[in-house]
Amino acid sequence: MTAVLEIRLFGSLEISQGGAPINKFVSSKAPALLAYLAVTGRAHQRDALAALLWGEMADAHAKNNLRQTLSNLRKLLELYLVITRDTIALETAVPLTLDVAQFETHLKASRASSQHRFEHLAQAAALYRGDFLAGFVVRDAPEFEEWLLAQRVRFRELALHTLHTLTQHHLECGEYGRAIDS
Repeated sequence: MTAVLEIRLFGSLEISQGGAPINKFVSSKAPALLAYLAVTGRAHQRDALAALLWGEMADAHAKNNLRQTLSNLRKLLELYLVITRDTIALETAVPLTLDVAQFETHLKASRASSQHRFEHLAQAAALYRGDFLAGFVVRDAPEFEEWLLAQRVRFRELALHTLHTLTQHHLECGEYGRAIDS
């Protein structure tokens, strides 16, 4: 059985497999690519990914860098990748946890279930360990940086709304200590 790949993007980036950290990436662009594939949840054209991470370079150099990065990712996480001649994606048939996906699942469940609404909100809030990819830097990748900042703002707003809703709920229930902890 394949060990679970865990990707945590809230707060500092953490990638582990079966509890063991994975950190032998050739550059920050390898985990950036992995994070992008995980969050978007679909296959991407190689050309688009090369432009995303090496848009400042000539096409031939960008594609070469993408090939080197994919080689590195294959060595570390081959079972979790679907790499074809034209596209790259994460394998959906293997065990994988992604904190941002769990966060969004709990938020969606909180809207669908009034009975367990606040339980789901509390679980979502517990997953939010800080800004999306806090402190993570990818040099010379303006498209990726733009995507990262948009995700950071979106998740921060969702987290603030979640925390505000939980705090209001605890105040209304007279649970002042829990309101402060929220």
